[in-house]
Amino acid sequence: MTNPLAEPPAALPDAVVIVNSRGRIIQANAAAAALFGFEEHEIDGMSVRALFPGWPLIFPGGRSGQGGQAGHYLELVGRHRDSSQFPAIVSVMPVRIGNVPIAVMNIRDSGESQRVQHVLARGLETVMAGDMDRQALLRQLARAREEERARIAADIHDDAIQTLSAANLRLQQLRLRLHDPVERQVLEKLQDALNLTLSHLRQVIYDLRPPGLEDGSLGAALRVYLEQMHSETGVAYRLDDRVSVRARDSTAQLIYRTVREALVNVRQHARASTVTVELLDIEDGCLVRIVDDGVGYDPADVEDRPGHLGLALIRERAELAGGWCRIESSPGSGTTVEFWVPFGESSTEPEPGHELAG
Repeated sequence: MTNPLAEPPAALPDAVVIVNSRGRIIQANAAAAALFGFEEHEIDGMSVRALFPGWPLIFPGGRSGQGGQAGHYLELVGRHRDSSQFPAIVSVMPVRIGNVPIAVMNIRDSGESQRVQHVLARGLETVMAGDMDRQALLRQLARAREEERARIAADIHDDAIQTLSAANLRLQQLRLRLHDPVERQVLEKLQDALNLTLSHLRQVIYDLRPPGLEDGSLGAALRVYLEQMHSETGVAYRLDDRVSVRARDSTAQLIYRTVREALVNVRQHARASTVTVELLDIEDGCLVRIVDDGVGYDPADVEDRPGHLGLALIRERAELAGGWCRIESSPGSGTTVEFWVPFGESSTEPEPGHELAG
């Protein structure tokens, strides 16, 4: 198949793979091959599921009863050639070149951020042992995560979106000079592909930095995600937001990310028709309950399985915040994820990353 990109992927800074509608890699740059421990010629033709085990990838033109993840920022578990695993930040953008649907995957190893988080987590244990300010260290941990997301969002906004917008403008100018209907139709299709890619990149930025959180509206940010989930998967939702206290931005971000992690599990594994999210003020903190009516599972059998790190992350986030988490499920009975985190002291101080424009 001919190269669907104007420039070869090797010119791009991150690992990039191009996947067809059957989930096969049709092209990958050198960074992608090196990231997973392959030679460039070895990775072509592989199933992308070999790189991300345990995740039911949905591609343009594919079929699934549980709507797609294309066009979204994702936190996944990648697998090296030697079977070792690593945390990955992935954006998947569907593009149609003529009648050929493909997906462009941009992949980053977030291991460095994870190592920073591990150091901070170990530091948290020291703080607890020394009876120091545990909440101050938690805020550093939250900032480390959110600053990385903000940096990625800013890179996309300042580089990829600006470049594609300029290319789109030049295409419009060129189309006005053409008179041949066939040539104009080709340019129109190319413009449609650029506009679709721009739309998905803006969605990626939104996933990285949900604007509602910066205004203190946790419920509004979750409603946007639930509505998007409903439109893509058909899963109905009910959001019961009874939180009256404005949490610190770092706490709101932690709650939002934790709820999203639980909802990703609903999308990928639950086969649910309805999900309920409740937010409650309880004992100077926020109690969150996510209940789905899906197929359920045996927690002892699933939580340590490769590709199922999401459940562990939910517990980790809640416990690092000084809270707790409970997950209840059984085969055929749906799943309930419940966690509580303290609000902490309210603050009007601006937090990192708020300077990014949408």
